[in-house]
Amino acid sequence: MKRFIFSLAVASICVAACNPAKETSRVPALDYSNLDTLTAPGADFYKYATGGWQKNNPLKPEFSRYGAFDVLAENNEIRLNDLFKGLVSLKTEAGSVERKITDLYKMGLDSTRLNTEGAAPLEKYLAKIETEVVDARSFARLSAECERNGAGGLFGCYAEADLADSDNEVLYIGESGLSMGNRDYYLLEQHEALRQGYREFLEKIFTLAGYEDAAQRAADAYDVEMAIAVPFWSMVQQRDVEAQYNPFTTSQLVAAYPNLHFDVYFKALSIPAQEKIIVEQPSYFEALDKIVGQTDPVKLRHYLQASVISDACGCISDEFYTASFDFFSRQMAGVKEQKPRWKRAMRVPNGLLGEAVGEMYVKKYFPEADKEKMLRIV
Repeated sequence: MKRFIFSLAVASICVAACNPAKETSRVPALDYSNLDTLTAPGADFYKYATGGWQKNNPLKPEFSRYGAFDVLAENNEIRLNDLFKGLVSLKTEAGSVERKITDLYKMGLDSTRLNTEGAAPLEKYLAKIETEVVDARSFARLSAECERNGAGGLFGCYAEADLADSDNEVLYIGESGLSMGNRDYYLLEQHEALRQGYREFLEKIFTLAGYEDAAQRAADAYDVEMAIAVPFWSMVQQRDVEAQYNPFTTSQLVAAYPNLHFDVYFKALSIPAQEKIIVEQPSYFEALDKIVGQTDPVKLRHYLQASVISDACGCISDEFYTASFDFFSRQMAGVKEQKPRWKRAMRVPNGLLGEAVGEMYVKKYFPEADKEKMLRIV
């Protein structure tokens, strides 16, 4: 999703660059209106460098930051919404990409249905976790199934170019599972208010999902995250790219971390045995192997359920979305206002069918003539 938005941002720059109306005017390399030249650079360089931009572009209540790329992204959202609205009015063929995009967009706009259903769309997933997570092995299998359906677990995998052999792609395994992102939020005393807010959020979503023991389930899920936060690599450690390149075969991975049951995990994701898998944070996985082996399966179960509910908050009823917004956006990021429903609805087809949406976008806003011109410029 992030890559797609960035691509659209670049496309917007290209469109602007290719606009014939702009060809006769010179654009300065540095826009001095973005500076605050009344501030001495040595006293406050940030204010000097961005004061003009901040004055001319006041922070909108639905944003936690608003820079040049946010402007491009917002303009792209408006353009994409026009595309989607245009599709809604067209007669699209059943099974076509256009129909899929339209259906997903309309589902996101249907607040009446979403608010009526509440947590009902999650019930079968939550029930399966409730009955089937009984040990570390079943936890590995259900973690993979949750990942396949869009929810996160204690680790994740992805395919990417091999950093030591760019002609080939390999599988990478990396740490995951901290909903607040940075381990410091869990471990440093100064972030206790955030931890309290997160605990309240977990209890709120379990309550909305209909669990009478919501407080206990929230506490269990929180305990699992606190446990993995300790061995989780710090932001400084994550900058060391070489330290994150640790090749394993599938059999070596299974043998090294027996409680994580990578064989079960890969089978559930339909990933065959690999000759080369890159483990990004080996010390984390060593600790995680012990944590999973020693943790009550009930806690692991409640952790997975919390992950499923939390990740779904933006796609179900307004109560869930508000609970998520109040903590992650308002308390953590300082955002004052929820995004309008059309922006939220648009992110579903954009996220699931990004390549198809991108093709539609380019067809309308980046014609072949502009592409040829940009190639000549490059």
